[in-house]
Amino acid sequence: MKLYEIKKWSEVFENADSRKRQRLGFYYMPSGCDSSGYLGLMSEFEPAEAWQAYGIFVALCQHTATMTKDLRGKFQNTDGTPMTTKRLALIVRADLSILERSLEILMDQRVAWVSAVDVPPICQQSASDVPQNSGFVQGQGQGQGQGEGQGEDIVGSEDPLKEKEKKLKEDAERVYQNYPRKKCKQPALKAITKALKVTPADQIIEHLKLYSESVKYKDHNYLPHPATYFNEGRHLEPVEIITPPKPKPQSMI
Repeated sequence: MKLYEIKKWSEVFENADSRKRQRLGFYYMPSGCDSSGYLGLMSEFEPAEAWQAYGIFVALCQHTATMTKDLRGKFQNTDGTPMTTKRLALIVRADLSILERSLEILMDQRVAWVSAVDVPPICQQSASDVPQNSGFVQGQGQGQGQGEGQGEDIVGSEDPLKEKEKKLKEDAERVYQNYPRKKCKQPALKAITKALKVTPADQIIEHLKLYSESVKYKDHNYLPHPATYFNEGRHLEPVEIITPPKPKPQSMI
């Protein structure tokens, strides 16, 4: 599990007085638009994604400012477990895919406003560690069913889950190759994979063929990145085919 944190929260967003307070009614937001993170956000990413990420960041700051002083700057539940992206999306009232993409941007080294550290899951007590006086007599039923089914031919059997993941990756690659603008492949594949969990690959590809036809007379540098296209659900919208105007016949005079 990942624990998300606002980088340098205490140094940047609080002062000596606020750090003493158990809860805050406000927090300090740095002024100016010339920090390296802000410039990296607005110059290195597509404008729509950059502004989405900025809005998500402000919302995350608004939320973490309401936490107790020992938890401010971190997105952690009261039981010590990290908040999932699904929970964060619910808290800030954002679409899950937009929040996850925004976190990717905010953690990018060109922005570096958010960090994430891996936290080991809380281990549950092993079922083999039976407390004393539990009413369960150890050893009962041991050995039952041992050896059943041995010798069955399992050569050549494949894990259905792995096969499903493999097909999903292949379909995502097929969809990506049919999008008219090839840009930022990894975020694109992630967005496409999410779309494929709802819409079949062949249906999306048919849509992209129509979309490619509709934009073939446009400069593809001005088309949205594939990640943006799929994160915003544009593949679910109808495509309008625009026929270029026919040239007027030249006068013979």
